[in-house]
Amino acid sequence: MIKLLADHIQDAIAVGNRSAFDVSLSLKSLTRFAHVAETGSIRRAAQNLGLGQPQLARQIAHMESALGCRLLNRSVDGSRTTEAGKRFAKSVGAIETVWNDLSHAAAGRFRRSAATIRLGSINPLGHESFVATLLASLLARWMDDKPREPLFVASTTTDELIAGLKSGAFNAVLLNTVNVPTDFDAYLIAMSPLSLVGHSTIVGSQQCKDGLAKIFQRTPIAVPSARSGLRQIINRLLAEILTEAEFDNLRIIEVDSMPVILNLVLSHGAVSVLPSESVTSIRDDLSQIPLSPDHNLPLWLVCRKNESSRLIARAVLTVLEGLGYGEKHRQRRSASGPPN
Repeated sequence: MIKLLADHIQDAIAVGNRSAFDVSLSLKSLTRFAHVAETGSIRRAAQNLGLGQPQLARQIAHMESALGCRLLNRSVDGSRTTEAGKRFAKSVGAIETVWNDLSHAAAGRFRRSAATIRLGSINPLGHESFVATLLASLLARWMDDKPREPLFVASTTTDELIAGLKSGAFNAVLLNTVNVPTDFDAYLIAMSPLSLVGHSTIVGSQQCKDGLAKIFQRTPIAVPSARSGLRQIINRLLAEILTEAEFDNLRIIEVDSMPVILNLVLSHGAVSVLPSESVTSIRDDLSQIPLSPDHNLPLWLVCRKNESSRLIARAVLTVLEGLGYGEKHRQRRSASGPPN
């Protein structure tokens, strides 16, 4: 369509004797000339367009000068297009048609973009993880229930999710954090059990706090950044089972990428604390020690404290409820959030 527009512009310029590089005309001036050609009168066209007759006459004169040819023959009876003017008016009509089509398409894309709900999410550990399963189910049901309201999901780090929520890049986000910033509304979706995960030769079958403490003291532990809920729970666990001196001697590998953390566990002798369901079928030589329910990882739907964000949160929560998520665990952290 862009090439078609360029061809029509070249046809319009070709009615004169100027190079295309020497001609500068606005779309508005072309539209005004087309109106003059249609009405056959600069005076009537000026009245219809809400312009002064001298102003419109000057614009037509400028157009003729730019093209290097006469477009109108003026008389007391009105203004009639010359042969060049007729060809020019035809090209202008074609330009207007293509431009309107382009504008309509662009407006449609803008409306679709503006109507798209943007949901941010923490990075899933893998395709079988709870978060990945939840998101896939949400998107599939959303497409069936709300085909005219597209839902776009992007996964990233906790820091980027919070920044995106503040800037408006996301309408709502899924966060697995212990403490949600108080300037947001937060809704508990689920509580995921966690396990200490490592190679079976490292983790073995130790099931007590003393056993966990020994594993942490002799084995590097891979952890995400301090802002993540998982790291907050790991820090709490370590504080519970280790002395201050033991904590200071830990070998901690901090990396804000769950796939890298899992690779450290699988191939480089590290251990980590991960969602239990995410590692059950990764590899046979992995073992896990389930942590107590006190260390479950909360998953929150978080939105800004304004009505439009709360409406979107309500829509997402409704679909999640229909899928069976959040019915047992969902709680409203803020009294000012969307109603249950």
